[in-house]
Amino acid sequence: MKSLFQVSDNGQIDFVPVFEMLNAELSKMNKPLELVCAGGYVMQLNGYRATADVDAFYKSDDELEKVIRKVGDEFDVNKDDELWLNNSISNMNPTPPSAYCKSVHQFSHLDVKAVDIIYLIGMKLTSAREQDLKDTADILKHNNIEQLFELLSKLVDMKFEIDISVLLDTFGRAYGIDWLEAFYRNNEAEISKYY
Repeated sequence: MKSLFQVSDNGQIDFVPVFEMLNAELSKMNKPLELVCAGGYVMQLNGYRATADVDAFYKSDDELEKVIRKVGDEFDVNKDDELWLNNSISNMNPTPPSAYCKSVHQFSHLDVKAVDIIYLIGMKLTSAREQDLKDTADILKHNNIEQLFELLSKLVDMKFEIDISVLLDTFGRAYGIDWLEAFYRNNEAEISKYY
């Protein structure tokens, strides 16, 4: 069995060999595939937390799922209840528009794209799960995104419906309660428009 776990100092896993094998299998079938990655893998690509699987938007069928399982088994990265590559994210989100995606790995039969980090923020704020809020706070802090209304405007332009209280909570997580209290004081009238 091949070892996937070429792990960097910050715990990030190198998925390129797995994508290479997936491409080789797709090539044998002469089957092109485009993945639009989101979630933890995009976090990893942007230097945040590592991930053990790849959530992506793609068109699935039985033949493709068998190939994904085979590649995952070869690298020992499938879980008992989930394959290393899955499209369950499409149950909660529409496929991101191509304008907000970029190609990160291209092979003969496989194009691996990733959503823009701002688009990822929109997805995470929409789901509002605890890990997603932590991830969003990390993104905000590490990118020095402090303009809440500017970010909200960008997300609305991307067609997200964002709950302002979730956004405020996330900024509070990123910058602390003192920052949040000052923001409330300085922007009370603007914030009240969203309630």
